[in-house]
Amino acid sequence: MDASNKKMLINIAYVGTILLTIAFSVLFMVAMTLKGVATYQQVIYYIWAILLILTMVLDVMANKSGNLKYIVGLIISGLAFLCLVVGIIVFAGMNVNGSIPYFAGEKFAIVIAFSVALTILSIVAFCVGQKMIEIKQSIKKSK
Repeated sequence: MDASNKKMLINIAYVGTILLTIAFSVLFMVAMTLKGVATYQQVIYYIWAILLILTMVLDVMANKSGNLKYIVGLIISGLAFLCLVVGIIVFAGMNVNGSIPYFAGEKFAIVIAFSVALTILSIVAFCVGQKMIEIKQSIKKSK
């Protein structure tokens, strides 16, 4: 496969991953509201999801310019760490004798599953964006 075809496929993967991340972030905020997640969790995760959306926008701008990918990587790693810490806090607040009770299982699953999935999507988007920059550079070198 030549470099221009790789570039097209990487662009499709990158745009799709960014759009999925933003769409799932909005769905995450709506699902928390509809399921009646605790207020402190909603506030923390709303801020987290908004920061994630802004980070994805910054990632798109960084890919266009070819700069700031390091900053985006630091932000994503910070958001991943925050996801871990808040997940532990949520588990500590919802568990009873080390396990999540049946009645709280759905709320716990929504909060944890969405945040982990969004973290994974943001890491994948960052890596695909970095690969896209590398392919662009290799095309420039070959010309």
